[in-house]
Amino acid sequence: MEIQGKINNFLDPYATASSLDKSGEAKLKNRASSATTTDASQGDTVSVSQDALLLTEARRTAQNTPDVRAEKVEALRIQVSNGTYKPDSKLIAANLVREEPGLFR
Repeated sequence: MEIQGKINNFLDPYATASSLDKSGEAKLKNRASSATTTDASQGDTVSVSQDALLLTEARRTAQNTPDVRAEKVEALRIQVSNGTYKPDSKLIAANLVREEPGLFR
């Protein structure tokens, strides 16, 4: 079944604005204005949970934090170049076990 006539132009997403007749434009404007007044008269409200607020703040903080802590990197670079860098192997092992529980299975 094929629909022909003005309705085709009205439903065609590729039709140009000039191909819509004045009644079609008026209908679109009426729909838009009635949807706006209906939404406003109902008094829609939005509430955001405390978790969502915390997530938003965490994301904002993470985005504003630099990826590299330049001071720490520079201090470690100096220690390595001087030969004074002595990593704590027990602390490294403890953190590996804590962070990667499936590592040794």
